[in-house]
Amino acid sequence: MNKVYCIGELLIDMVSTSKNGLKNATSFEKKAGGAPANVACAISKMGKEAQFMGQIGEDFFGEYLLEVLQKYNIGTNLCYKGGNTTLAFVCLDENGERDFSFMQGCDKDYDYKKIDFSCIDNKDIIHFGSATGFLEGNLKETYIKLFEYAKSKKIFISFDPNYRKNLIKENMLTQFIDDCKFFIKNSSFVKMSDEELKIISGKNDLKDGINYIHSLGSKIVTITLGKEGTLLSFNNHIETIPSIKINQIDSTGAGDAFVGSMLALILETIQNNEQLNFDTLKNICKFSNKVGAITCTNYGAMDSIPTKKQIEDML
Repeated sequence: MNKVYCIGELLIDMVSTSKNGLKNATSFEKKAGGAPANVACAISKMGKEAQFMGQIGEDFFGEYLLEVLQKYNIGTNLCYKGGNTTLAFVCLDENGERDFSFMQGCDKDYDYKKIDFSCIDNKDIIHFGSATGFLEGNLKETYIKLFEYAKSKKIFISFDPNYRKNLIKENMLTQFIDDCKFFIKNSSFVKMSDEELKIISGKNDLKDGINYIHSLGSKIVTITLGKEGTLLSFNNHIETIPSIKINQIDSTGAGDAFVGSMLALILETIQNNEQLNFDTLKNICKFSNKVGAITCTNYGAMDSIPTKKQIEDML
């Protein structure tokens, strides 16, 4: 009861500290990653109960990742083992942008037939992060089955497209957009980057794009704008919520940290029977911007996500 369930990939980020792109990188450091797993880690660090849903590799990488989940008190009751772990190679290019390459493994095989959804009830939140969720394999069908279950139980649904250009090829883009719209229609909370908003909405103006996302059915919309902060839209109110200045080292996982903080604080608000209005969401967003920003100040998403107390001490 009162948990956040995060479904999707758990993987190894092989991170290079060089800044000349993957082609020229010569050394890499192993880090735990995967967008939904990062979100679960942030939720746990914010003091709320997080459960990860996904298939964990039955190899040395998988053993390491399971230990990481345990380290951060992330529940694994709806996980099972099998196959090889997905690897993501990450490096900054000369412009400071992330350069990705994926070698997909067992996360795609996560099968709803092996999972009992009945432990999830309408006091919980389910977060869908779709970096690999809309690719071929059992995972996509499991996403849809869990989504339909969440709708039937009137569970709070969160969705993040997690668009990756090197995963979603040009001939897959139309299907990806359609899949995103399917999930957005019944999502209480949607987080996107400005690039994702333009791709999915087909609108170049951000406010037009946000209005389109609302028209599909989403209630709370957040658009991350990097150092400029986050565009928050809810109940006919829209405002840019500023972030803080940092010395950016690596932005991997920053958006996931933001989402995890938002969901943890939204859950806390609901638990306290407080009204979820624009002012409340504005304060939650301001806090979550700081969580995302601090995550950028070191390498490795999970290790870099600050705790709630660390942010409170800063304030």
